[in-house]
Amino acid sequence: MDTKGEQFHDFPVSRKWRAMWIWMPGEPDVPNSFYLFRKELNLAQTAGLRLHIAAGTCYRLYINGQFVGRGVPQSQSFFQYYGTWGVEDYLAEGMNCIGIIVNYVGNLADTRGGLLLEVEDAAGGFVLASGPEWRVTPATAWTSKPFHFCRNQSPPYQEIFDARKMPQGWNEVGFADDDWRWAEVLHGCIADYPPMVAPWSCLLPCDIPPMTTDSMLPVAVTYTEECLDIVPLVRGEDLSISLSASGKPLVCARIEGEENLCTADGVTVLQCSAEYLDRSFDGGYNPCIVLDFGRVITAYLRVKLEGVAGGVLDIGYAERLLDGHFNNAIEGQLADRYVMRDGLQVFQPFTWKTFRYLKLRLRSCTEPVTIKSFKAMVTTYPYTERGGFVSADETLNRIFDSSRYMLRLHSNKFIMDTSWCEQFQCLGDVTSVTLGGIYACFGDTVLPGKFLRHAAANQGPIGMISNVSNRVNYPKQITIPDYALWWVMGLWNHYMYTGETRWIHTYYPHALRIFQAHLLYVNAYGLIEDMPYWPFIDEADVDKRGECAAYNAIFYGALDVLIQMAAMKHDVAMFARIEQVQESLHQYFQPHLYDPERGCFADARVDDVLSPKVSEHANMAAIYWGLCDMGLAQDIVHRFYEEKSIAYIEAQSFFNTVVLQALDRIGRFDLALDVIRARWNVQMTMCGATFVSEAWGMNRCWRSGEYNDFFCTHGYTCSAYPAEFLIRNLIGLKILEPGCRRVQLAPHIIGLDYMVTFPTYWGDIQVQMKEGSVRVIAPKNVEIVM
Repeated sequence: MDTKGEQFHDFPVSRKWRAMWIWMPGEPDVPNSFYLFRKELNLAQTAGLRLHIAAGTCYRLYINGQFVGRGVPQSQSFFQYYGTWGVEDYLAEGMNCIGIIVNYVGNLADTRGGLLLEVEDAAGGFVLASGPEWRVTPATAWTSKPFHFCRNQSPPYQEIFDARKMPQGWNEVGFADDDWRWAEVLHGCIADYPPMVAPWSCLLPCDIPPMTTDSMLPVAVTYTEECLDIVPLVRGEDLSISLSASGKPLVCARIEGEENLCTADGVTVLQCSAEYLDRSFDGGYNPCIVLDFGRVITAYLRVKLEGVAGGVLDIGYAERLLDGHFNNAIEGQLADRYVMRDGLQVFQPFTWKTFRYLKLRLRSCTEPVTIKSFKAMVTTYPYTERGGFVSADETLNRIFDSSRYMLRLHSNKFIMDTSWCEQFQCLGDVTSVTLGGIYACFGDTVLPGKFLRHAAANQGPIGMISNVSNRVNYPKQITIPDYALWWVMGLWNHYMYTGETRWIHTYYPHALRIFQAHLLYVNAYGLIEDMPYWPFIDEADVDKRGECAAYNAIFYGALDVLIQMAAMKHDVAMFARIEQVQESLHQYFQPHLYDPERGCFADARVDDVLSPKVSEHANMAAIYWGLCDMGLAQDIVHRFYEEKSIAYIEAQSFFNTVVLQALDRIGRFDLALDVIRARWNVQMTMCGATFVSEAWGMNRCWRSGEYNDFFCTHGYTCSAYPAEFLIRNLIGLKILEPGCRRVQLAPHIIGLDYMVTFPTYWGDIQVQMKEGSVRVIAPKNVEIVM
């Protein structure tokens, strides 16, 4: 909350760096390259020491052999984050060693590898900085060119790690690094200190808390088998092919105590067959174990084992089983390989993975390997579950819990649409669904603020905001113009929830550029016509040509908040211009797009001819944003959902945010609940989804006008809207004064008892409906209007 009046910017003051960007000499931009950096220092005292660090692209930080942390959120290089760590507990008086592993991923354009590190005392005084006296060497334990899984972004590679090649004690005092290179200082155009060194022109402190890390054991051994030890001749570097091979019951290979993998105690012994060594058997067999963690998680696997030099442990990750078998070669080739050294050792991949099922396959081990500890280190954003919904309807409870879990699953150092196969921070998905769900379920404003700020930094020269802001875009994804409109509405919603005026003061110019970019396509009637780029609307066969009804309704919704921004900024000229466009759009929307013969809105008007297509998108968007009168709205809803006399294109989960709110707006909350039960329960859950999936069907679905076999992930954040709807809309909550100082409530009577909790800055609002009577508990600083 603003406590000192209006703030006119949203960026922290830049710190003065004394460190230099450094890197391995002669190797600026080798994709998926790993390097070890180290420096010893002598300290007289350690109290209050802090370490600031940034890297291109990500790092692991060690002090005196102890793991300190990892970072930072991936971003465009002109928006580079750095992390700050309190390190006094890792340091001692006398000699110390700082060691860093840096992985340059190389999936962002115009980037390069680099490391920046500085240690300062409690008063901000200089202690240590990265520079030419640091030592560096390539980390050859990692294979630099493993299989590239193009659909994943952070990072898009399988990981192959050979423990025999990792120098022991490299991050401890006294390690002999004479054969390492001296680090190369990266030079700037004027000076060698940030921000003068390209491409990192803007260094910002990481403004989100560290991720939580909780250990989790598998809940069950799904099955064991042995697989013939054959390497694929084609695409042999892809670990997922062998991991997806179906085996047979154990005969030659050895697995003992596999159930111990699901417990904190006990050991598991695995051994490959050895008969082929004396030629008494044709071929060798590898033991395989498939484990179930009970739900989809984002985690680092951590395995402690007694190994043999050269032994190989392959690890595959999958969201689900296909026909009862592990297969990640078809859906998502997430896999790691660990090559062992002799003796006791611990392996943890460099990056987390998303999975429910995990497959272990042992190779090249004719001697037994003993797994002593096995767990997943689950990593998520540290939300507190403040918001809640519980009712007498177990179906709704289950849908809510699944939706809220999906919001948590896909919140890490950035917000993802799905952590399984994309890891995109998608502009429209986040602003239309995720942000509202985060406010309602967790009351967090830090991660949403980071997203809004990060997205604004990716505004392009035409005025639109880039679809994906945590990585470079594919050409067709550079501009989804309706996503930019959703961002404008998301910015206003963030201001209304937080009450922090700085968001509007800082990003009002960005919102105006989006408006001005759209003015190029406003016709004489005030309607957007022939919007180029990639209008998305939804993953459905909506007619987006000419005057697109759904697009114009979204534009109208963005104009509604833009005019409020202009009023807040006392921008009289722009207020008048926005009002003019909005009034014209409202005047001509229904005459141009309503078809009296069909009794509903057509998808589009193209060359003065109405489109033959009719969708939920066009009609529910018109109703939600008030582009038709209440009588017509109720008539359309009756025809669509009760009479069912109109054949229409059904909205996918993403656009159901509009469908559900439109039904609630005209007093048909009962139909909204019917839609949730029908689509999230019957069409989604009953099709095999364990959480809220990407589409209504898991294996085939109606998308883009045809019944296709497009893979649908089990977890998709844009399908999680019931989490917000069952909190906010059920109690009819409307924020009347920014910062939730004044809130309107109109709880629905739905024939069920329920309890709803909505978090605010001032505390939680609780609404209990019991036998038709309402009880409200609110913080003293929040005025409730019933």
